[in-house]
Formats: sequence, C-alpha cells, structure tokens
Amino acid sequence: MDLNYSENDLTFQAEVRSFLAGKLPEKIAAVVRAGHGLTKDMMGEWHLILNKKGWLATSWPKKFGGPGWTPVQKYIFEEECCSAYAPRVVPFGKNMLGPVLQKFGSKEQQVEYLPRILSGKDWWCQGYSEPGAGSDLASLKTRAERNGNDYIFNGQKTWTTLGQHAN
Repeated sequence: MDLNYSENDLTFQAEVRSFLAGKLPEKIAAVVRAGHGLTKDMMGEWHLILNKKGWLATSWPKKFGGPGWTPVQKYIFEEECCSAYAPRVVPFGKNMLGPVLQKFGSKEQQVEYLPRILSGKDWWCQGYSEPGAGSDLASLKTRAERNGNDYIFNGQKTWTTLGQHAN
C-alpha cells in the first residue's frame, strides 16, 4: 500500500492551502486558535465562503452541490483546515439532514431544502437529547400524537444544540 500523496493530491493540497491563506478570515482563525466559541455571524461567514468555492458539503455528490471529492481529497481538506485553524462547519444541516434527504427525501424536499442548507438560508439544529437518554435515540421517551392536522409532542428535552440560531 502506497501512503504517499499522488501528484494530483499534492496539487489539490496546494490549492487548499492557497485558498485557506487567502479566504479564511484571520479574525475567525484567531478565535479557533484561542479555543473560543464562534458567533453565529462568524460561523455563517465561513459557511458562505466555503459554499461560494463549492467546498462546503465535502461529502455530498456533485448532483446535490458537493464537490464530488475522493476520500483522500476530503482528508487533505480536513487536515489543511485544522492546520490553518479553520472552524468546523455546523454539521446539522450539512452532515445530518442533507445526506438523509439525498437518500430518502422526495424530489420536492431535495429541491426545497438542499440549496437552502448550502446557502445558509436554513439553519438546522439537533433536538433529540433527553434526560436519562442523552442522544441515545433508542431510549427517547418523547412521543408525537396526531391531533387532527397537527401533532402534539409530549416529552422533555435536555438541550437543543444551537437551537437558539435555528430557523
């Protein structure tokens, strides 16, 4: 097994380094370097920079707006982002919901929500942690009961990660 980067990989690595050097705002890198939390505006700014380049949804296929990278390219990108103190992108829409919509969503849902995840228009959050269960989905107690055209939810949540920013 050859664990060395190919010439194409090295060219890609140089492209990523150049992009990060020119486009990663120093104010954002400084916050990450110091180990502090980013504001929503900072997270959104980096999200938009990556999306403009086409590098936001690194695991998405091209047909849904991803770059269609190989596993090695994804690794190189992550490694270079860490070295440059680039923030991680909020994963809820991009990593948790997006792939589920791509696989199981209707065409209408894909057309409606996937572009909004990429553009930052929709900010998704995680909302399933409960007392005594954490994020163990098999142990959740909250239930939804149909009431006409609505659902009534009964249960308790511990937190909703980044819910204060979600729309």
